[in-house]
Amino acid sequence: MIKLLFSCYIVTVSNTKTIVILLKQYFSKHIIHTVEADQGEEFSKFSSKKELDLDFLERRHHQQNATDVKEEACSPVETSPEYMDLIKIILLGAPTVGKTSIIQQFVLNQFQEDYLPTDRKYTYYPTVITNERWYKVKISDLPVIPYFPVNSFYEWANYRYYGLRSATAYILVFDLSNIDTFQYIKTLREQICESRNMQNVPVLVVGNKEDLIVPDDAPTAGSKPAIANTSEEKRRDIVNLVKKHWKCGYIECSAKYNWRVMHLFKELMNMIENVSSRDQSPMLDNIQEALDRNKCVVI
Repeated sequence: MIKLLFSCYIVTVSNTKTIVILLKQYFSKHIIHTVEADQGEEFSKFSSKKELDLDFLERRHHQQNATDVKEEACSPVETSPEYMDLIKIILLGAPTVGKTSIIQQFVLNQFQEDYLPTDRKYTYYPTVITNERWYKVKISDLPVIPYFPVNSFYEWANYRYYGLRSATAYILVFDLSNIDTFQYIKTLREQICESRNMQNVPVLVVGNKEDLIVPDDAPTAGSKPAIANTSEEKRRDIVNLVKKHWKCGYIECSAKYNWRVMHLFKELMNMIENVSSRDQSPMLDNIQEALDRNKCVVI
C-alpha cells in the first residue's frame, strides 16, 4: 500500500532548471513510501523510474540550449529536394563487345586485357555532376540475356533483381569490328519497345572497339591487329537507322584507350535531363510531335 502526502504550493519561476530543483526537494521531503514485503522489488523499480523522469526534464533543458547554440554556429545551407537523383542505367549487348570495359573505364579508369565473361550482375554507384546538378548513378553490368522480358512475370521468373524493365536509360553496345553484333541489339531494342513504354526512356547506341577500325589505305603497326574499314557502308546504314528511325543517340568509342567513354556518359545524362525537362513542359511534346508529322500546332 502506497501513501502519498502532498502539500499544495504555488511557485512562480521563469527558469526550467529552478523548477526541477524545487520538485526534487519537494519529493524528497514529502513522499512517504509504505511497501508490503512481497512488493518491495516492484516498488523499487517504480521509484527509480520516477527519479529518471525528473532528471529527464533537466537533460531536455540542457539539450535544448545546446541545439540552439549549434544552430546559431552553423551557417544556413539551403537544401533542395532535387539535390541528388538516382539514375538507373543498364548496359546490354552481345558477348565480347566490351560492356564491362566501358563501365570500368568510366568508373575505375582502368582496362583489363584478359577477357572474363560476366557471369552475374555487377552494380556500380558513381556520382555524376552535370549542369550544376548532382546525380547518383546506378550502373548495372549484366550477363548476356537471350531475350528481354515481355512483362513483369517473365522478368521475375528469369531475370530476378536485374531491374531490366525499370531502368531510367539503356546503353546498347555493339562491336565496330564485328557488325553482326549490331543485329543482337537491334532485336533487343524491338523487344524492349514491346515490353514497356519508351517515350521517356533514353536509349544510347554505342559502337565500341573503334581502335580496331582503320582506313583501308592507312599503314598498320606490325604488332597491333587491326581490321580494315571495308564495311564503311554498313556503318553508315547503322548510323542512319539509329539516328533517323530509332531517334536514339549514337556514339563510337574505344574502351581500351578511353576514347570518348566520358563523352558517351555525358551525352546520356544530357538525354536524361532533356526528358526530365520535357516532362515538366508537356507543350514541348505536342510541338515536337507536330514537327515530326510536318503539321501545325495550336499553342
